[in-house]
Amino acid sequence: MIDGITKELIFDHFAHKTTPLQRKMIYEWLQNEAREEQYYAWLEEWERANPQYDPNTEKYLSKYTAYLVKTPTDQNGNNIRKLIKSNIPATIWSRWSVVASLMLLLILSTLAFREKLFNKTYKTNFGEIYSFRLNDGSEVTLNANSSLRLSRFQFSRRIREVFLIGEARFSVTHKPDNQHFIVKTGNDFEVLVQGTEFEVYARRQGRKVVLNKGKVQLHYLQGNTAKQVLLKPGDHFSLDQQNNLVQNTFKPLKNFASWEQKRFVFDENSLQEVAIMLQENYGLEVKIESKELAERIIMGSFKAENEDELLKSISELLDITVLKEGNQVQLIEK
Repeated sequence: MIDGITKELIFDHFAHKTTPLQRKMIYEWLQNEAREEQYYAWLEEWERANPQYDPNTEKYLSKYTAYLVKTPTDQNGNNIRKLIKSNIPATIWSRWSVVASLMLLLILSTLAFREKLFNKTYKTNFGEIYSFRLNDGSEVTLNANSSLRLSRFQFSRRIREVFLIGEARFSVTHKPDNQHFIVKTGNDFEVLVQGTEFEVYARRQGRKVVLNKGKVQLHYLQGNTAKQVLLKPGDHFSLDQQNNLVQNTFKPLKNFASWEQKRFVFDENSLQEVAIMLQENYGLEVKIESKELAERIIMGSFKAENEDELLKSISELLDITVLKEGNQVQLIEK
């Protein structure tokens, strides 16, 4: 029993046998994230013992959305929806519209619940770094403005697969059965590993992988051609937005996950590249006074606890003026 809530009570809740008061107790109990994880574990156990019919809501939502987008016509080219509406009393048409809207909201709510039920998502805000351990023992550190999604019920059982948006460092636990660990990102790019330590960057600007230990295999599409690359420790692999190769070289590991220690390492980066990083990590909208200033190169390493400290260091390093108001930043020559 956990704070008055038992597994038997939760099972009754899943079977729709609880009273309004009991449901209120369960709702209040669920406000704690750790309890929410216990709730989903019990739900998985209950569903295995009580298989339910699973309606294909995605299929019908897709059909209904397509119907709303498309405007059907009869053989004479008349708008069928207008013909139907003109022959139905306004009160009935209004009620039908309300019912249709409620049905759509119900379907969308069901899909949102299913997404939360079947998937666990870790997220960070701007300027936030978060470390956690997955149930297979692998460790993950998310950089700012990033998210990692995985299946609640299938991860580490059938397949170890996660979907990353943003930037993260992984320390993957090797499994006795050599089960792969797969990091998927957008743009048909994925990292396939067994047990290793690496960093993945997956944002709008492109994809990047830096390997620290072990081996990883990269799979991606370049046009319609499937590509495959094997990385060794120290390799730094980068693709642009169109999955064109930017870099595949051996580089010193001083840049590896430096953001974990809130250390910023600039190795011949342009001020424009730094502006993009400020937008991705802190949500700042940066305007640079001129093209010449945007192309100025920054080299150096320093720590910064927040965006203000980082902007101050950039100002001193390049001897430029930084004007900040809210999330608006201007970089201008002195």
